[in-house]
Amino acid sequence: MGSGDTFGFYQYKSDDTKNYVVKLSAATAAQGTFTTVADPLGTAGYPYGPKNMRHVWGVDPAGKRAKVPMADATNAKFVAGGTFTLHGITYTIQGAIGEQRKLSFLGG
Repeated sequence: MGSGDTFGFYQYKSDDTKNYVVKLSAATAAQGTFTTVADPLGTAGYPYGPKNMRHVWGVDPAGKRAKVPMADATNAKFVAGGTFTLHGITYTIQGAIGEQRKLSFLGG
């Protein structure tokens, strides 16, 4: 997240095959191929917390690391790797991490 980020509500397809609503910055959502949710109150929020969503890790040429959540498990970046760009910096994907099912204090 950087200065001036805008945030919105997006659809996340969990490994349990259900769709959930998550709040993300627009830049992060674009890199993870998330789609906007028209009615965020009409769908349950992701019960395991944002840190437990599937994501990819990348590294920039200076060695700085960043992670980006992926909207669903079929995302090409999650499956095959590649690159993503956040705030004008391009990161090369070095790993993909699947969902974790740790209950958050919000999810029960």
